[in-house]
Formats: sequence, structure tokens, C-alpha cells
Amino acid sequence: MPMQSLTVYPLVDTIPTDPIPIPDPLPKPQPIPEPPPTEPDPHPIIDPPPHR
Repeated sequence: MPMQSLTVYPLVDTIPTDPIPIPDPLPKPQPIPEPPPTEPDPHPIIDPPPHR
């Protein structure tokens, strides 16, 4: 009886898709913080307040 129960465990392990939703949210937040830091940098350099 205990042997039959063990054969059902390995079958369920390959059915669930847990490792698929994990790599999806990781590559999304990385490309977002990269483009914003290049735009706000040249903005303050074009309009200097101490020159006035």
C-alpha cells in the first residue's frame, strides 16, 4: 500500500507550473528602471538656476 502512494507523488510534481510564473515578473521590473534615469539627468543640466 505504501508503495502505490509514492508513485502518485512524482506524477503531481510534474503537473504543477510553479517555476513558470516566477521568471515572468523578474525580467519585467528590470527594463523599467533603466530608461527613466537617462531622461531626468539631461533635464536639470539644460536649465541651470545659479546662472541667473
